[in-house]
Amino acid sequence: MVKKALLTYALAAGVLIGPMGTAGWAAEGRAQADARPVGVVETRAPLNVREKPTVYSDVVKKLHPHERVLLSCQKRGGWVDGNPVWYRLHGSKGWVSARYVHNLQPVRPC
Repeated sequence: MVKKALLTYALAAGVLIGPMGTAGWAAEGRAQADARPVGVVETRAPLNVREKPTVYSDVVKKLHPHERVLLSCQKRGGWVDGNPVWYRLHGSKGWVSARYVHNLQPVRPC
């Protein structure tokens, strides 16, 4: 009877803590916090990456159609085909119009 009770408690603790222990949960939380939303360029021609979130800003580089990019955050800027949202690219100083980039995950505001 005691062995059965100990086995039950051990199994319950394993379910509560999980197979990786509590350190696994912390590591998983950090990985999710470090993960950046991904976007896909939805154009037929190269997409201009702008210095600021407006079409009047200088072009700093171009992205290819169907290219996957990491997005840092989103912000309202100049309107492009009825869409005022712009995405800041992760790892570069540049903005792309959300009109031409499909976000695969939610993007936090800047």
